[in-house]
Amino acid sequence: MSYWSFVFENKKLLIFGLLMTCLSGYGQTYLLALYVPYLIEEFSLQNAQISVYYMIATIASAFILPQVGKYIDKVSLVKYTLLTTVVFILSMILMSYNQYWYLLPVAFFGLRIAGQGLFSHIAITSMSKYFVKGRGKAISMASLGHPFGQAALPIIVVALINVFGWRQSLLVNALIVLILVPLYLYFFIDEKKLVIYEESVGSNDSEPKKEISQWEIMKSKSFWILAPNLFVLAFIVTGLFFYQFAIADYKGWSLEWMAVGLTFYAIAGSIAILFSGPLIDKYSARTFFPYYLIPFLIAIIFIWKVDNPLVIFPYMILMGASAGVGNSIMSALQVELFGTTYIGKVRSIFASIMVLSSAIGPAIYGVIVDAGYDFQYVFISSGILMTVAILLSFRIIPNYTYAKMKYKFKKRDRRFDFFNIFTLKR
Repeated sequence: MSYWSFVFENKKLLIFGLLMTCLSGYGQTYLLALYVPYLIEEFSLQNAQISVYYMIATIASAFILPQVGKYIDKVSLVKYTLLTTVVFILSMILMSYNQYWYLLPVAFFGLRIAGQGLFSHIAITSMSKYFVKGRGKAISMASLGHPFGQAALPIIVVALINVFGWRQSLLVNALIVLILVPLYLYFFIDEKKLVIYEESVGSNDSEPKKEISQWEIMKSKSFWILAPNLFVLAFIVTGLFFYQFAIADYKGWSLEWMAVGLTFYAIAGSIAILFSGPLIDKYSARTFFPYYLIPFLIAIIFIWKVDNPLVIFPYMILMGASAGVGNSIMSALQVELFGTTYIGKVRSIFASIMVLSSAIGPAIYGVIVDAGYDFQYVFISSGILMTVAILLSFRIIPNYTYAKMKYKFKKRDRRFDFFNIFTLKR
């Protein structure tokens, strides 16, 4: 089935996934950062204070997410989505009407766990559970909501703030979510037609499946293959974005120039997401897992070594490509390695890691800069972390592959014919 035929045939569920990831932007750092100056002024806070509140809320949501995220395996999709939407809307209303600084972490917590955490979790888990042959394409289509949100929502929010003020703009945001999500669920999502494709991984289908615990998931080899990559990617992306304007100042670039680069990041991420889906369906996510962070590593080297402002474009494009492909690969790999039976529980753990690393990244980079080191050391440390993550990724290649290559090489120990080694039939 062609890409567009697949999209047309499954458009209702795919649009639901795209809608949820797009609306998750209301709980993402790139959008909440627009309200930070108003919150600082309103509550007479320092930058450090509001950063601490935000970090506490984000870390708390990271720890709670696995506990609430697992219930998507047991509760109907519509009910689970509506309950999450209620939390999301109440958090926006609380942020709008709040008059006390100590309630800010509570509002941040609701926005982070419902928006960044559960809205994205619902979208990608749905694509993983209800698709099998076209799972890569489905995850890619749903993931497009993230760059769409990055491109559109900041413009909408800034316009709303200018027209209504920051408090009232939050109420309008809540109204948008309140209208779009329930109406779409009511008119377009029929759970009776949704089929969960059960997949067992390394087990006998005739044996009854016992429920796997979160602790068992975290002890597995598959978990420790995926976790470092996910942590490092979210850690570095969030850290670099949080300090993007400080980096522009360090490099001597204009803020407008850096903002233009963000557009290229979103475009590159969208293109990468679209192309990665069919490739994953054809070759499997395992094939690309050890390599998808390499463009990001090159981007870090560019931003570290080159001062010309034109480097913003390859920097943002390569970073966006890695993030876009990585989003699809990591989501598909979780199904390939763990199956679909408890994919909600599995995804909630990895989503928690992503949320946690996005809280730690800016804090660690801030410590480096506040200690008197310039951004050169931020780039170097990021490059080292990325290199380690890439090297660890190769653990996903089975040991027998190396053994077979070694055997073939020994068979031709008098001839270093690498072409034959890699082209012989296995």
